[in-house]
Amino acid sequence: MADEVTNGGVLPQVQGPSSVSGEETAPTTIGKFLLNWQNKIEIAIDGLQNADDITKANWARLAAGINNLTPAENDTTANDEYYDGEGFGTSDVTSKRYQFTVAGHRVYGDKAQDYIASKMLEIGDNLKTLMRVTFADGSQVYGVVTLTNIVPAGGQPGAKQTFSFVAVFNGKPKFVPATK
Repeated sequence: MADEVTNGGVLPQVQGPSSVSGEETAPTTIGKFLLNWQNKIEIAIDGLQNADDITKANWARLAAGINNLTPAENDTTANDEYYDGEGFGTSDVTSKRYQFTVAGHRVYGDKAQDYIASKMLEIGDNLKTLMRVTFADGSQVYGVVTLTNIVPAGGQPGAKQTFSFVAVFNGKPKFVPATK
């Protein structure tokens, strides 16, 4: 089975323990669809800003309380109309600001969440650090991000506290394709 490729060219993921005891395994797919819980979000909690040697970063995983990871390209486009277009326009992407919105519930004592929450009143370079996202298929995107729109807590009186932020890559992030 390890040599077989599933639909879409994605290799099956190895199932690992899902309980503290390690006796159970969680499903990694439903049908041909990879499950999102396998995405791994990491933030450098030492504020390291050098993407050339990510092994030096003090990484903390964002997982506890996190229930949403949404990437966005945040494209800048040039939209033009020309006489030969008979009233129809064109659109060209001239730049991107690749970003991830991370959201969920606040877990106090979680190293990654505490680090991000501590930046809520910062400005400038104090909001920059490394971020690495490993997708369920094994591919990675990483680089220096600016932490923006930090929501360290909030919500209704009887609800879990909210937590969210947007991590915007500074320049083109590095991409590592999944290995087969």
